[in-house]
Amino acid sequence: MIFQKIMQKKTIYTFSTIVFILLLAVSFSSTSLAISNKIFLNVGTTNQTSSAYGYYVQTLKVFDKYAPDLKPTIIETGAAVDNTNRLARKEIDIGLAPDEIKYQAFHGMGKWEGNPLPNLRNMLSWTKNLQPYVVFADSDIETVYDLDGRTFCCGARGSACEATCEMIFDFLDIHPKYFRGSLADATNAMKDRSLEGVLKTSSGNKPDASFIELQTYLKLRPINWPVELLEKVKEKYPFLPTGVIPAGTFNGQTEEVNSWSVVMGDFCTTDLSEDVVYQWVKACFAGQDMLAQVYAAAGETDWVEATLGSLIPLHAGTIKYFREIGVEVPEELIPPEAK
Repeated sequence: MIFQKIMQKKTIYTFSTIVFILLLAVSFSSTSLAISNKIFLNVGTTNQTSSAYGYYVQTLKVFDKYAPDLKPTIIETGAAVDNTNRLARKEIDIGLAPDEIKYQAFHGMGKWEGNPLPNLRNMLSWTKNLQPYVVFADSDIETVYDLDGRTFCCGARGSACEATCEMIFDFLDIHPKYFRGSLADATNAMKDRSLEGVLKTSSGNKPDASFIELQTYLKLRPINWPVELLEKVKEKYPFLPTGVIPAGTFNGQTEEVNSWSVVMGDFCTTDLSEDVVYQWVKACFAGQDMLAQVYAAAGETDWVEATLGSLIPLHAGTIKYFREIGVEVPEELIPPEAK
């Protein structure tokens, strides 16, 4: 009798233990499911001193509000060229680049000659920025040809600025003494005048943070590109956009100046799913005002128009969102996987 009671208690204890373990397993399973719903993304951006880096930091707040499942890690990189190469090596999921870099990589031109990346897709173009070639206001450098043999920084190492600037100079047979380094290095070199000029993408038509800092110490002006010279370059590189820098944009500038411009935004490869890109693009549109708080040009740019001006196919997720809001996507921007 005593033995039977002991066995009954053991049976009850064993049954209770099994139930507890099962409940615990379900609990852990639910936790794992919740975690698995989060989508972790590595995002290649630019140098921390760039205004564009602040844009990506602000996206974290946007996604917390409008796409909580997206969990990006913002990575400081050498900018567009570096981002493109990292995408090709699958080191990042999303990157920042201007349209002309995406175009060259997609078609195997420039730094990717003979090695095209046909799986690149444009996600969202969120700003059009001017590209001023800036010198000291009291400099004897008046034209871009005067930069031959002078110390000049075409932009941060690995950036789109650097690649495009050098490509244009090579075509025009202009050979500056190139300064290689980060934006911080270039800024410091301008302060002590060991560098005679620098190119840095603006925020819309306003000077970038680097130029704003420099103008607290120095008077600067952008070099004018005559229309006929712009046209000559565009005959060779028709994918390069131009722009006009309004008078007074820089503290040593008295007249309107012609120069180059750039349409920048997010891009990825076909490895990123339609749903992830759809969530990204939809959240960015919903949070455009938030993003404009830290990058004003993002609020001044027509994102639909800029994105439809893409020089490579759009991602299927972008197309899904555009169709949802009633935007007709041109046939040439629709890749095979989205048809």
